[in-house]
Amino acid sequence: MNPYRLPLQDRVLGPILRDAGKTHGDRPYLTVDGETWSFARTDHVVRSVARGLRANGTAKGDTVALLLPNCAEFVFAWYASCLVGAIWVPVNPAFDGELLDYALTDSGSRALVVHRDLAKALATLPPATLRGLAWVAVVGGRDGLTLPEGPGRYLDWDALRVEHGPDPEVPCAYTDVQCVMYTSGTTGRAKGVVMPNGHFFASTGVFLRALELHRDDVLYTPLPLFHGLASRLGVLPALMVGAHVHVAPKFHASTFWREVTECGATVGHTIFTIPPILKGQPPGPHDRAHRLRAMYNASFDAEFEQRFGVTLVEAYGMTETGLTIYSAPAERVPGSCGRIDDDWEAAIVDEQGLALPDGETGEIVMRPKLASIMMRGYLNKPAETLAAWGDLWFHTGDYAKRDADGRFWFTGRKKERIRRRGENISAWEIERAVSDHPAVRDCAAVAHPARAGEDDIRIVLSLQPDGRLEPAELIAWLAGRLPAFMVPRYVEIVDELPYTATAKVEKFRLVSEGLTPGAWDREAQGASRG
Repeated sequence: MNPYRLPLQDRVLGPILRDAGKTHGDRPYLTVDGETWSFARTDHVVRSVARGLRANGTAKGDTVALLLPNCAEFVFAWYASCLVGAIWVPVNPAFDGELLDYALTDSGSRALVVHRDLAKALATLPPATLRGLAWVAVVGGRDGLTLPEGPGRYLDWDALRVEHGPDPEVPCAYTDVQCVMYTSGTTGRAKGVVMPNGHFFASTGVFLRALELHRDDVLYTPLPLFHGLASRLGVLPALMVGAHVHVAPKFHASTFWREVTECGATVGHTIFTIPPILKGQPPGPHDRAHRLRAMYNASFDAEFEQRFGVTLVEAYGMTETGLTIYSAPAERVPGSCGRIDDDWEAAIVDEQGLALPDGETGEIVMRPKLASIMMRGYLNKPAETLAAWGDLWFHTGDYAKRDADGRFWFTGRKKERIRRRGENISAWEIERAVSDHPAVRDCAAVAHPARAGEDDIRIVLSLQPDGRLEPAELIAWLAGRLPAFMVPRYVEIVDELPYTATAKVEKFRLVSEGLTPGAWDREAQGASRG
């Protein structure tokens, strides 16, 4: 097996996991919360959970949702679902209420694995959604919890494990759907990206080539497992080559270098906002005591690399396509995200979909050369799936230019997207929640630049003719209706929003004009939430 160029027909987790358990045996594979699982032990635990899935009626094609923080059980539940051919759905652990309900109902989830610290979210679900769950397994056990009626049964995570019995693995193919991963909605509901096995392993292979990850590497990730970066570009690549992966609960700037030093990490995960935050920390004894050789994924920063002695690796990908543009370490050109992978075609086009010459900025479009290495489509959204394709190209919604050497240079996002604390946030979801307030006539959520290249959320709204609403009242009203990271920082109440001739809010004008003098700042007013 060549993990760097795995043949399509071999892109199935079960045989890969079994082979890793035999080949790498007692070598450390996964460390979470101070406990380490070897490759052989991981294979054993995953197969015991897979037996439990089958014993509880989970069959090939069924959907199992995971509402979990970063924990070993996340990986075990994910892998076990793959072994029995079930489709796993990672859910943002900050979700409850309508957002959680949508993820469960849209995906058709028949089962749920939830951490006991997040189990209170079940009480926010409609009775019909709860009744749709055949079973709910609680990581950490149910002792002391009050759980709502509705699911077919509750069980402790430990009861889901069946230690002895036939091998639970069922035959699967690279064309079978492995996962439905929700990407942020921009002009509507979040979309469930239907991801076959071939898609998951395509991204894994590109990551291995981009980082030249090998058996003796130690990968450190402080990023959430429900995102693709920590999962298919972290835990899975380590499995493929026999490397050791450390999963931290979350990112902490003050302890980052100490943690990577103590675990002996050679490769680290990052996002574009993390390096500026780390640079803002005072010098410390671990700044150069670590073994880290590379951090993925961030823009070139000479000052950062000089201070910490680590290479920042930039590449390009998205949930729908996976990782597609990268540079091998020896070919890196600072500022470029690299060349298109051999399994893909890419072009730069104008607003009419016509190809642009090298050096001009336009939208990135791409298409695969192999079957099942990108999304099958958006779940239950055929119109959105069709709209993403034009002239037989997948339109990414991102802008870049390409040079004469075939290197791509990312310039910005076309899509209406807000990024805060590492989360891609749906403006539509925020607007929907704000619009539900009886005093609000119309509103628009837009990004406002924040520190370290991230965004703060700005909501601009108009009131009903007789409406009365103070910004602080709106923030208090949104509590419980939106996760903390989606609650706006800035609130502006205006007489009239700017509209196009077709009655759509001209958000570009709100962005270009910036905050008005009367903008209310939640943090400055001490009403912080999020």
